[in-house]
Amino acid sequence: MKLYWTACHNNDLLQDTTGDKTQHVIHQSSFNGSSTSDIPLAISACVDKACDLLENGIRDDSRFMLFGWDANASTLTIVVTDDDKVRDSRDVVQCEFITDDHQLDPEDIQFWIKDYLTTCSQFLRYSLIAAFHRESRATCTLL
Repeated sequence: MKLYWTACHNNDLLQDTTGDKTQHVIHQSSFNGSSTSDIPLAISACVDKACDLLENGIRDDSRFMLFGWDANASTLTIVVTDDDKVRDSRDVVQCEFITDDHQLDPEDIQFWIKDYLTTCSQFLRYSLIAAFHRESRATCTLL
């Protein structure tokens, strides 16, 4: 199982609360499979992709590696952000999960991310806090 990534520049300059403007690069992929045993592997590949981008994406105010699950779109979004979760890094990782027979359980997604991060040496090199959210960044769960 391998995910293929494409990088798309978001042409909109997003202004955060500090007045900074950042053009985001969204690294997109999609997992299309029917084997539930491949889903944790795809989650791991997403985390690896986000960690590959950390060296250039860490800023002085970076605090969280934020994992967002959109159940309606079956999409996992990973971004590095600040204490207030408003000033995101330039690079964003997104993966859509297309499954034939069932909807993915957010609890499973959260578990697989947490489980993988405990042994992910790339992530452990940085002083980031891993957090997971489903609907709003205001209601995050620490991993």
